[in-house]
Amino acid sequence: MEYLGILKKRFSNLPFSKKLFLGSIFISLLVFSLWAGYNLGYKKLVIKDEALSPRGTIVSGKPEEPIDFPNPINGVLFKKSEAQAWINNLPLAVMVENHTQARPQTGLSKADIVYEALAEGGITRFLAVFLQEDTRIGPVRSARSYYLDWAVEYDAAYVHFGGSPDAISKIKTYGIKDLNGLTLGAPTFERSKARSAPHNVYTTTQKLRERASSKGIKKGSDIVSWKFLDEKNIPARKDRPETFLIKLDFKGTFGYNVEWRYNADTNSYFRFNAGTSAIDNSTKLPIEAKTIIVQTVQNAPDPSGHSRLKMTTVGSNSVAVFENGTFIEGSWKKDSRTARTLFYDRAGEEIKLNRGKIWVEIIPPGSKFTHS
Repeated sequence: MEYLGILKKRFSNLPFSKKLFLGSIFISLLVFSLWAGYNLGYKKLVIKDEALSPRGTIVSGKPEEPIDFPNPINGVLFKKSEAQAWINNLPLAVMVENHTQARPQTGLSKADIVYEALAEGGITRFLAVFLQEDTRIGPVRSARSYYLDWAVEYDAAYVHFGGSPDAISKIKTYGIKDLNGLTLGAPTFERSKARSAPHNVYTTTQKLRERASSKGIKKGSDIVSWKFLDEKNIPARKDRPETFLIKLDFKGTFGYNVEWRYNADTNSYFRFNAGTSAIDNSTKLPIEAKTIIVQTVQNAPDPSGHSRLKMTTVGSNSVAVFENGTFIEGSWKKDSRTARTLFYDRAGEEIKLNRGKIWVEIIPPGSKFTHS
């Protein structure tokens, strides 16, 4: 304190010009200290806090892009910039075989939605629709006419390898965007040496779109989207059941009974064929879905024989929608061959689906179907 008093006394005895000079030096040093402190400490802290701020606020001086652009097929949300990579893709509706010798199939886990229906003799077949993800696909198998009525809902190119007489005729009559591997051949379609015919025809989404482009097939009308649940309406983990099991027997043919087993941690259903976990041969991972739709559709024998079927895809019948470890019963309705199939609860309200992979199981009336 004595030293500060001496400095104060000496400063007061200085001439005014010297006092002004020393004062200006002091102010300069003070300003420099504040600037250095901001840039070296406080400014870094602010930037760090901004980078950790919630979605939609300022991040490093720029607003974060919202994740609000939906896949029109299954409702999964993307940033708009991310969606530009696939939104203009031609949808592909591919016939994929489900004979026991065709398992494990390739590409099913990459489809936005998969339809499973009886093809012949109690054996089911898939219609896998691809928009967002690229993949190898197979084994590709032949067309059936009722699958056309589901493919048209996406204005998709219909991919198959031959087909029933009725299906081939209707592909021409309906003006379907046709990609028939039996006539297109290589290099769009190839036979794998790892499997025996007819269970060995494969293709890729990239090859299919390239061939479609060369044939002048283009993306058409926009897809009519279903309604989807908001995140806030999905039950929290503690509110979900630990287990839930869906069993489908179709016609009861051995090897073609299906189970979907619910996993509360992932809030999804895992597929089992004849008690064995179904996997995608391209990823080696189990096949799972966020929503399972069990749709009852009237069947009748196809006059062409070979145990083929006809299905009444237009009209209405019962439906059960499984999501979040629970289910909603109601009805499906399709007003015309080209109309979108819609699903309603018993109060007549359209059922909202989970955002994510969807499987539609088409069963005949009277088919054994249980859930618990």
